[in-house]
Amino acid sequence: MATAVQWARVFPAVRRPPTKPMPRLGVWYPVVSRGASRVVLEVHGRRLDLPADLVEIRDRRPDRFTVVYRTATDPNPAVGTTKDLGRVYAVCPVSGTRVRLYGQPEEIECPVCQHTGEVAWWETG
Repeated sequence: MATAVQWARVFPAVRRPPTKPMPRLGVWYPVVSRGASRVVLEVHGRRLDLPADLVEIRDRRPDRFTVVYRTATDPNPAVGTTKDLGRVYAVCPVSGTRVRLYGQPEEIECPVCQHTGEVAWWETG
C-alpha cells in the first residue's frame, strides 16, 4: 500500500462512479495524491483518479465503523443468501469488511481483523 497523504471515501449521496476498481460505500481508502480538482485513491492495490468533489477527505484514518444505508433501489448481489447484510450495515475502518448490525449497537468488533470500535450512527457512508 502506498503511503497515505490522507484518507477518503466516496460520498454516499453521490452515485458511485463506473470505474474499475469500484470504490465501495463506507470504505476509507488512502489518498495517494491530491490536486485542486482531482484526487488519486488506492483501491484494491490500484490507483483510481476521481473528481475531488465526489469524496470526503480526512487527515487521519477514522477508527469508527461507518454505517451504510442501502436504498431499496441499490443493487444487492447477496439478496436471498446468508451473506445478505440487509439494508443497514457497518463497514470496518481498518479492513473495509462489511459487518451485519443487530439492533443499534454502540460498539462492534470486526470479524476479520478484530478491530473494536464505536459505530458512528450519526456519520453515514
